[in-house]
Amino acid sequence: MYLYKMKQKKVKLGKPVDITGIKPHELKDWIKQDKTRKAAIKCQALIALSNGTSVTEVCNVLNVTRESLRVWRNRLKREGIEGLIAQKRNGRKSYLTIEVEKDLKKAVRTGPVGFGYDEKYWNGKLIRLYLKKKWGIEIALRTAQNWLIKTGIRKSKRARLN
Repeated sequence: MYLYKMKQKKVKLGKPVDITGIKPHELKDWIKQDKTRKAAIKCQALIALSNGTSVTEVCNVLNVTRESLRVWRNRLKREGIEGLIAQKRNGRKSYLTIEVEKDLKKAVRTGPVGFGYDEKYWNGKLIRLYLKKKWGIEIALRTAQNWLIKTGIRKSKRARLN
């Protein structure tokens, strides 16, 4: 018996594979433990591409995006194999310093009314206003909401759902 896929490739059906005992989340965690393990998977993807496997198939099997494959190919061209090993990249420094966090917690305990706001409870918009007035920090609304969660002031909606 044969199934036909796109491009009329014949795929022979075989006996179903026993996948009991395979825990994908454990395997993903194991891969994340070592930069070279991730690099090995990137190498396998690039080898598959060089052997004629389509980008779509590689993306589907490895559950990666086309953009990831493009980045890996370009990095391999520019930097060689060492370029496939993930390097720690520095992001933007957070404005949420220990000092700002302590002040924010103190302000939340006082409540918005104590700072001249009409609202009863703190929300992202009020946090933005407070930080701009007190610290001269301008952040996005979503960042302010995340800070409320990160500082333990407000519980995450996701935490309540899980």
